[in-house]
Amino acid sequence: MKYLIIGMGHIGKALAKNLRQQGHQVVGTTTTPDKLESLKAHADQVMLLKGHETEKVVVAAVGCDGIIVTVAPNVRNTRTIEERHQHYQQVLVRTAESAIEACDRVVFLSSFSVYGDGGSGSDPITEKNPTGNHDEPSSKYYQQSENLILGRKQGCVLRFPDMYGAPGDLSFTERVKMAHSYFAGKTIFGADAPLYAIHFEDVVNSVLHALQKELTGVYNVCDNRRVPATNKVIFDAICDLEDLTRLEFLNQVKAPNRKVSADKIYQSGYQVQHDDPNAALLQKA
Repeated sequence: MKYLIIGMGHIGKALAKNLRQQGHQVVGTTTTPDKLESLKAHADQVMLLKGHETEKVVVAAVGCDGIIVTVAPNVRNTRTIEERHQHYQQVLVRTAESAIEACDRVVFLSSFSVYGDGGSGSDPITEKNPTGNHDEPSSKYYQQSENLILGRKQGCVLRFPDMYGAPGDLSFTERVKMAHSYFAGKTIFGADAPLYAIHFEDVVNSVLHALQKELTGVYNVCDNRRVPATNKVIFDAICDLEDLTRLEFLNQVKAPNRKVSADKIYQSGYQVQHDDPNAALLQKA
C-alpha cells in the first residue's frame, strides 16, 4: 500500500520507517526546504508543502491508500490567545480540510484537549464524553479538525495526551524552564489536571495498529492502568528540584480532571508500553 504522511517530524519519520519495513510506499511532506535531502532517507518521496496548500496535498496523495496527519502547532508561535487562534486554525483545520479533499482514508493525530476539563462526574472519560472548552484554540481547532476527519467513513481520530521521548524532544523539566523563559513563569495549563503523557514510540505504534486493524472513529490512547499526578504536583516538584519559582497556572488550556479511559483501543488489541515519565522524578523530589 501507499501512504502520505503530512508532517515528517519525529513521529512522521518513525512511521515512515516502520511502514517501509512492512513493504509499503511512503510519501512524506515538509515545510522546510533545508530538510528535503535528509528526509529522502526516510521516505520514497518527499514533497515541500504546507498542510493548508490543498492543491499540493491532492497532488502528493495521488495513488495513496491513506493519509496520516501528524502535524502539531509550534508552542513558540502560541504566546498569546490571538496567536493561538491563527496558528492552530491554519496548522490543524486547514490541513484536515486538505487531507479529506485528497483521500477518503485519513488517520488524524488529535489531543486530549478536546475534552476540556471533562465536565462534572467521577466516571472515567471515554470517547462518548462530550467535548468541551470550545473557545480555547487548542481545543476548538482540534475539535473542528476531528469533525472533518470523522465526516469520512474511513476517518480515524487518535486522541493523545502530551507526547515526550522523541530524539531532541524537550523533557518536562525543560518545558518548565521554557515557561520561565518564554512565558514569565506562567503556564496556560490548569493546576489540578492529571499530567497524562505518552512516549512517541507508543504514538507511532498506535497509528500502525490503527492502519493494520483498519480502525475508524475515535480512540483515546494512553496508559490505561494508572492515573498520573497532577500538573501542579509535577511542575512544583520540578521547580523545587531546579531551584525555580513555582509556576502560575492560568488554566486557559483545560485538560481532563480525572482518569481517561483507553478501554476502546485496548480492546482492539493495542496497549501502551512505556510507563509514566514523571514517576521517577516525583520519587526523587
